[in-house]
Amino acid sequence: MLMPISAMADRQQGIEAPDFVSFDAIPVCYDFGCKSKSTVRLPFKEWQEVTGWFNPVAETAKQEREQIKKAIGWMEVLIGRYTPTYKDLAFDLPPQDDIAHLFPGQQDCIDEAFNTSTYLRLLELNDLLKHHIVIEQAYRQAIFDQHWAGQIQEKATGNRYIVDSWFQPNGFLPVVQASRDWEDISLISAVIDDSEREDTGNSEKPSLLKRLFGLQ
Repeated sequence: MLMPISAMADRQQGIEAPDFVSFDAIPVCYDFGCKSKSTVRLPFKEWQEVTGWFNPVAETAKQEREQIKKAIGWMEVLIGRYTPTYKDLAFDLPPQDDIAHLFPGQQDCIDEAFNTSTYLRLLELNDLLKHHIVIEQAYRQAIFDQHWAGQIQEKATGNRYIVDSWFQPNGFLPVVQASRDWEDISLISAVIDDSEREDTGNSEKPSLLKRLFGLQ
């Protein structure tokens, strides 16, 4: 989410997800900054589709993060059946007259962080997470903008991982990345997807130019 520097001092954290949530009463945010909010009752059959991603039970934390990634992506598909969030595109949309038909339903990183954290909490409360706990949202700030994402912590090691759906359209797999790498972002922009290093197994941090402009 892009935000003027003058507003940053007032927005040091996003909108935290509820401590308790049930699949028959799921709060969902959209329209930027949680301007609009719906409550979704997910049919039990559809909830079983979500839980199916955790069968069989993951033997390792890494395997469980892959399950989480797929479950969160599918949650977005299901929630999109009951809310206008099915129209959500990647990133934030610029203000243009020809995209008015895409509202309501677009989401900025505040909406995405709230929704992802809510879905993660739902998974946790239903005992689907064996290797992780859900913790506070992750936050990073640069000169021109700031960014939030959902966050989990590995039980065995204490390592934290972000679960960030903002970089993809609704229903696509979120970025799951070590929080320390996600937080190590350019001073110019906090809304750069720097997850390539972990996804490719490359141990070298992408250069500033590559992270800003996607250079190869």
